Amino acid sequence: MANAATITMDELLANEGAHLKHIAQGEVIEGKVLSVRKHEILIDLGPQGIGLVPRREVGFSRLNEGDEVSASIVDPELENGQVLLSLRKAAKDKGWDEVIAKLESGEIIDVTPYDANRGGLLVEYEGVRGFLPVSQLSAEHYPRVGSNDKDEILQRLNALTSEVLKVRILDADRKANKLIFSEKEAVKEGLAARFEKLTVGDTVKGVATGVVDYGIFVNVEGIEGLVHISEISW
Repeated sequence: MANAATITMDELLANEGAHLKHIAQGEVIEGKVLSVRKHEILIDLGPQGIGLVPRREVGFSRLNEGDEVSASIVDPELENGQVLLSLRKAAKDKGWDEVIAKLESGEIIDVTPYDANRGGLLVEYEGVRGFLPVSQLSAEHYPRVGSNDKDEILQRLNALTSEVLKVRILDADRKANKLIFSEKEAVKEGLAARFEKLTVGDTVKGVATGVVDYGIFVNVEGIEGLVHISEISW
């Protein structure tokens, strides 16, 4: 009877290790949700073991057991042997790729602001947070109030946080974490077509959208104009 080949434990471990792909901090890895807990989520990484996602690194995703996810590696090996992961960072990295693509194509996208301040609207797109300045709002949404009435401006901007707005990406800088949106840029082609229908001297009907010290703002088929106080007929 031939002697069976023997293998040591060290050789066995070395052989198993040869089939494992080395993972490093910053890489994106795929896995499946094992369990969803109050403060953490466990991810099955297959041969790479178990990944741990702290609740703060989950982001806005609602996950269930069995969901397939992409995660960024924060630490390839914790003391307990698990891999520390971040779903938020993976989503943001992927989101920046999408942001740059939309910037280069000039494509119009839909966004829903999640908050507002006196300077504009806070917007998140594909996991990347950005800003829509008041100056880049369309005439339809621009808060036509007295310049000193900051509370009224904020109130009108807050009313837009539940609306879907069509915008273009005006500026994006991944390194500086800067993302600026523009609603004006998204509607300018449509406005150009409307302007072509207007001629100096035409009589048109419009809707007053704001009253200020120096006149009245009027919307004529989506085009915002100003009737100066000296031209108002009483």
